[in-house]
Amino acid sequence: MKRLFLMISSAFLTSVLLTACRGDSSIDTSKFTVEVVDGVKRIHNIAPQLGETPGITLELIGKIGELEGQTDKDILYDPVDAARLPNGDILILEGGGCSIKRYNKDHEFISSFGQKGLGPGDFISPYSLRLNRKRNRLYVADNKISWFSLDGRFVDSFKPAKARLGGSSTTEQYRTSGMVLLAGSRVILPGDTSVWEAPGEHKLLSVYDDVGTIIRSFGAVKPFDDPHMTLNANIVHFSTDSEDNCYIAYAFQNKVEKYSPDGTIVFSADRYLPYEIKNEMKEFVFESGPMKQVMSWPTVTAVTKGIFVDQKDRMWVLTFLIQPNKFGGFDNEKNITRCYEFDVFDSHGILQFKVPFPNVHFNNFSIYDDRLYLIDSQHESCVYEFRIVERN
Repeated sequence: MKRLFLMISSAFLTSVLLTACRGDSSIDTSKFTVEVVDGVKRIHNIAPQLGETPGITLELIGKIGELEGQTDKDILYDPVDAARLPNGDILILEGGGCSIKRYNKDHEFISSFGQKGLGPGDFISPYSLRLNRKRNRLYVADNKISWFSLDGRFVDSFKPAKARLGGSSTTEQYRTSGMVLLAGSRVILPGDTSVWEAPGEHKLLSVYDDVGTIIRSFGAVKPFDDPHMTLNANIVHFSTDSEDNCYIAYAFQNKVEKYSPDGTIVFSADRYLPYEIKNEMKEFVFESGPMKQVMSWPTVTAVTKGIFVDQKDRMWVLTFLIQPNKFGGFDNEKNITRCYEFDVFDSHGILQFKVPFPNVHFNNFSIYDDRLYLIDSQHESCVYEFRIVERN
């Protein structure tokens, strides 16, 4: 591995500073360092540019969904994702209900479509919803990828190609990473993790055309000695910006990467974390009646919960502040604000500011326009809508 510290490359550093500026603000170069490793720029963020001052506040507008609702329109059955249409209407994907419900900007129910089944436009266990505004299409990830008109009319679908017999591009463990769209009719999905045990160079993500054929794959998988650790340590979340650049945030590594539309890595960035990352194999004893078996299993450090790129092409990376228990919850901590925060980077990998997380339970989040949606499928079975307010 070749390292070249950018202590004398003033041309590059000046370029970074100029392009990363926001308005009349200036970049504090003491808050990050840049180096080149194997030809890739690596940005090490020591502190956010705005210090402890959040560049944004989140104002709660309201929530959709009631546990004690009297009618179906008031109840969300396992909400898993949300999107916002240009007119302000909100779409909520129900994993358990196998449908998409539409609400207006005042959170009043308008309509719904979709059902459980195997036919065209039906769902089995949908988990991701994305809006392609340039094509006026809604995409839903399930055991297949289906897309619809904005009024819910089924258009077409495909099943992702398998890398090998028995393999799957949307395995249960990896499906939490989601799905993103490119400007055309192409879709980015997680790579087939079932092939990672075989020798060779493997990729994190694959781009599919509208018939389910892989066009290209990108993002290097970091290999570990144990295949279980390779699988776990390389779980990623990803999002795209307005120019089809793809941003990858690793769930169990302190790493955020940007890739160009052709799959070339642009940079890799990290940030200060209040804990040490320890991804290691440990022995556990599994008991079943009189049988005892000692097995080696990976223990990983939770770093990132998700990523979304906003309308200003800023990366919102949801970062763990403390470590969850094995069930994903937090022992002895009831204030969710102390468990997570948003690290907001510019499109060049420089950490701009941090945003305190609202004290609400959630499983997923999405950002559309100046709105943040927190999806809670387990506690209140609802979707919270927040307004993103920029601070001058």
